[in-house]
Amino acid sequence: MELVAFDVASTMLGDTILNPNELISDPLFVVGLILIGLIVGVAIGLSGLGGAPLLLPSLVLIGIPPQLVIGADLAFIFGTKLFASILHSKERNVNWQALIFLLLPIVPMMILASWVWTDIKENYGSDTLDTVILLFLGAILVGVSLYMIKSNVLKNNRKEDEEFSNAVSRKFTKDEKTIFLGAGSIISFITQITATGAGAMTLPILVKKCHCPPKHVAGTSVLFGVAISAVGTILHYNMGNMPIFLVLFLLIGSIPGVFFGVRLASKISPKKLIVLFSVIILIAAIFLISRGLGII
Repeated sequence: MELVAFDVASTMLGDTILNPNELISDPLFVVGLILIGLIVGVAIGLSGLGGAPLLLPSLVLIGIPPQLVIGADLAFIFGTKLFASILHSKERNVNWQALIFLLLPIVPMMILASWVWTDIKENYGSDTLDTVILLFLGAILVGVSLYMIKSNVLKNNRKEDEEFSNAVSRKFTKDEKTIFLGAGSIISFITQITATGAGAMTLPILVKKCHCPPKHVAGTSVLFGVAISAVGTILHYNMGNMPIFLVLFLLIGSIPGVFFGVRLASKISPKKLIVLFSVIILIAAIFLISRGLGII
């Protein structure tokens, strides 16, 4: 296979790599993927972020087509969260009742989202689909960044924090079960299109409606993320949106990055990290929206 030169400057100006698997033979491209995985892995270890808000804009920036970026990110999320979900299960950090109601609508809603994806591509063209993905993704990331700022920087409600810390699991009411079903439906649909926001959207719902200890909120969110990314990965693979080698090199970088980030977490202020990542995500969101509108 002929070597393909990887020109970062040209991709930043708007060029798109049509087939990233052809670039695996280029050492510079491979090193770039591993470094992106490493940086995202460190961020995950430091802050607990899912990684998607940082990974997706990075891949778009280096020229990976938006459709492949979504498939790659879902596989990346599955690979990075699988180990964490096993640990949470062993520690019994899961509210299975909440998880079941969140999971029930996953398959039909993600299939529906895949149908919408395919319909837009077939009837309006691949370029239109890319635009929809970029604008939708940018809007979600704006929401994620603002939510992070509100929850971790502006929030100052000690009473609410104490109630959450001392929460005890109980059976859900009919209305709460309906909320979980509705949330699972909406989050599944959005995640299949944008591959991001699942954690940011799930956590506040679990905090408000789960009535369970914080560790159960974290464990339930992680398992939901694994399940939703597994289904999304399979569906995007069937649609041809899964650059396997690209995902593998990202994971090679992210695994040591996560461990390194975890070790650094105790030495850096969590609030400062949240502020930093919130700003980075907001800038990335503006970049994606600008790319979708054809401004850059």
